[in-house]
Amino acid sequence: MQGAEAKACLNCGTALVGHYCHACGQSSHIHRTLGAWWHDFSHGVLHIEGQVWRTMAMLVTRPGELTRRYIAGERRRFLSPLALYLFSVFLLYIAYSVLGGFGTFHPPGSREAATELRAEVAKVDQRIAGIDRERATAIAAKRDTAALDKERRTLVEQRRSMDFTAMAMGGGQETKAGDGEHHEQVITGWKSLDAKIVHAIRDPEFLLFKMEANGYKFSWALILLSMPFMRLFFLWKRGLAMFDHAVFVTYSLSFVSLLMVVMILWTKLAHLHGVALLMLAFPIHLFLQLRGAYRLGRVSGLLMTLVVSVMAATVLLIWIIGLLALGMAH
Repeated sequence: MQGAEAKACLNCGTALVGHYCHACGQSSHIHRTLGAWWHDFSHGVLHIEGQVWRTMAMLVTRPGELTRRYIAGERRRFLSPLALYLFSVFLLYIAYSVLGGFGTFHPPGSREAATELRAEVAKVDQRIAGIDRERATAIAAKRDTAALDKERRTLVEQRRSMDFTAMAMGGGQETKAGDGEHHEQVITGWKSLDAKIVHAIRDPEFLLFKMEANGYKFSWALILLSMPFMRLFFLWKRGLAMFDHAVFVTYSLSFVSLLMVVMILWTKLAHLHGVALLMLAFPIHLFLQLRGAYRLGRVSGLLMTLVVSVMAATVLLIWIIGLLALGMAH
C-alpha cells in the first residue's frame, strides 16, 4: 500500500512546508510496502556506515581537522565523539574478552618460584624453632636471651615478608608461623583495609576480573578526569569552551581504544612481533590532533604533546587506582 502525501506531520502534528517536517525531520510521504521498507533499511545502513568510515578515516589520518570541524558545527557529516568512543570501547571489550590481553597475569614460572619460596619459609621456620629451643635452655640456665630474641624477631619479620610475597606470586594460602600461631599481615595498620589487601593478593585473578568488568562500565570516567586538565593547560588560549576539550578528549580516547584493538589482534590473532612499536602511534597521533584542533605551531605542539602525555599517564593511574579500590571494596 502506497501512502499519500500528508498535510501535517504524522509524527509531531506540525504543518508541513515541503516534503520533510521542519520540526522533527520526518518525511511527509509514508510508505507501507516491503520494497519501501528495504529501501529505508539499506539507506540507513549505508548512511551510518558512510558516517562511521568517514569519521574513522579522518580520526586516523587527520584527527585535528576532524576535531576542529566537528566543534565548528559539522555534526551530521561525522559520527559524534561519544558514539565513536562507545563503539571503540565495545570493540576493545569484545577483542579482550575473546582473545585476551597482551600476557598472562602470572609470568611463566611464577608459581614454581613461589613453591621454592615456600621451601625457604620452611627453613626459616626450622631456624625459629631451633631458637625457641635454645631460648628455653638459656632461660633454664638463667642466661641472657636478648640476642636470641632479636634474631627471632628478625626471622619472624623475614618469614612474614616471604610468605606475603609467595601469596602474591600465586603460591596459595598463607601458612602458619613457626610458633604454630597464625599472624595477620600488617600492611597499613588499618585492619579492615589490610584484610581486603591480603584477600586480593590471595585471589588476584578474581580481583583482575572485577577490575576488567568495572573498567568497561566506568570507561567514561577517563573523559571526565581528563577535561579539567585540558581546560587548565589551555587557559592561555582564548575562545575555547569545555565542550571543545570534551570533543578533543573523546576523539583521542576513541583512537587509543581502536589502537588497543589493533595491538590485541596484532599479538593474539596474527602472532606478530613488534607490538611496542605500535604504541608510538599514540604520541604521533596526539601531536597531530593537538596541532590541528588547537591550531598550534610545531614547537608549541611538541611541548603540549609532552604535557598532555604526562597528563594522560596521570589520569590513567588515577583511573586504575579507582578500579582497584572498587574491586577490593566489593
